[in-house]
Amino acid sequence: MNSHTTVNNHPSGDAAGPQGDGSAMHTDNSESALDGTALHQALAIATAEEREDIMRETVRAQLADILAPAAIDDDSNFLESGLTSLTALELTRNLMTLTDVEIPLVAILEYATPAQLGHYLAEAYAAVNTGDSATA
Repeated sequence: MNSHTTVNNHPSGDAAGPQGDGSAMHTDNSESALDGTALHQALAIATAEEREDIMRETVRAQLADILAPAAIDDDSNFLESGLTSLTALELTRNLMTLTDVEIPLVAILEYATPAQLGHYLAEAYAAVNTGDSATA
């Protein structure tokens, strides 16, 4: 079992569903319910490849919470999955709260799948945490 499985409470490759277990990653559309502590701990010990997996799974979990009960896989296009401008704002707000990484709203269009956005977030997170903010 790798670190992203424990962060998001579901095996890699499964469609992320809303988490009713009260975990730190669960959101009930309340910013106070978003606690990135477990995510930051997992990212701190992860390799670059694991960090990308963790971010991809985090994107999938947050998107599944917002678009429930839609099945979300790594290559699900956000807009084709039903993401609207309002839910895109919610997704970016949730991800920024969890990761402490600034995410421009246009990133949802430029990186339009969980795999693409996860890759972007992993690179941005690494840049922010190494002090290279020009990359983020």
